[in-house]
Amino acid sequence: MVRRIAAVVALVASCGLVAACSDASGTATSTVSAAQACTDNARERCARLQSCSPTDVELRYGSVSTCETRETKNCTASLAEPLTGNTPTAVETCAGAYAGWACVDYLNGVNIPLSCRQQLGPITNGGFCALDGECESGFCATVPGAACGTCTAPPKVGASCARLTSCGPGLTCTPDTAACVPFGVRGSACGKGAVCGVGLSCVGVDVTPNTQGLCQPAGQKVGVPCDPALRTAAGCDRNAGMVCNATSRTCQKVVVASTGQHCGDEVGDQPVYCQAAGSCTGGSGTTPGSCAAAAADGAKCNLVTGPGCVIPARCIGNGGTSGTCQYSGEQSCRP
Repeated sequence: MVRRIAAVVALVASCGLVAACSDASGTATSTVSAAQACTDNARERCARLQSCSPTDVELRYGSVSTCETRETKNCTASLAEPLTGNTPTAVETCAGAYAGWACVDYLNGVNIPLSCRQQLGPITNGGFCALDGECESGFCATVPGAACGTCTAPPKVGASCARLTSCGPGLTCTPDTAACVPFGVRGSACGKGAVCGVGLSCVGVDVTPNTQGLCQPAGQKVGVPCDPALRTAAGCDRNAGMVCNATSRTCQKVVVASTGQHCGDEVGDQPVYCQAAGSCTGGSGTTPGSCAAAAADGAKCNLVTGPGCVIPARCIGNGGTSGTCQYSGEQSCRP
């Protein structure tokens, strides 16, 4: 059952089960502040991520508390943008839907609950934007490194994402062909131009030249057989806290390293990752590197050489590779 957060429960007696009431004229008015709605939403959002993938929490934010702080800040800044179609009421209502969102769908960003779908703004296609919620289309096409984008129709399957920060809901950008595609399901083809969804491995790519692989379930428990090369068997599900050990060829618990600790593809015969969007520097092959921290908000960053930013901040400059870590909407995009 979907959990209801405290702010919604408090409204039941006077307003029913929605986070809005009507004034004397019958006009709907919000009964929750932006600050409260964003706090509630961030708490539920981060709790769902922790429930579905504690490893992802470590890799993206470092901790649940950092997740809550950063997502609250991002939400509050977005709601302060005058042209956004989003409202505190919509944010609060969405908060109540996270607990019922299936983990695979949540991690893939698909089958979004109706109450969490993008609210629409007033800017027509071709107008400048900083946020998806400012656009009539619900999509702000933004070049990596740029503060502002342009309202356009959301990308379709096969559209180029070489100059986009996102393909929009339901699609992902392939790393090799830079095309927007849906996530592959169990048994679907994968490899060049095709990506498997959460919990799946792409098995058998290029076993014979230029052949596609198949999306197969990744190992989710310690001791499950795996193939680190993904040629004859699946790997291990990192979202389930597993990685494939090259020596034992079995799934083992993932290690997420702190700043200054060893990292790399072959530390103790298995990958070791850096927490909180940190980068692994200085290593090569079987020689481990060292985790370097992501840039702080407002600090310098680089899309190519690093450091990167802790989400939801991104590296924003003049559309090039360097800039500073900022939240979308912190710079005005209005003409």
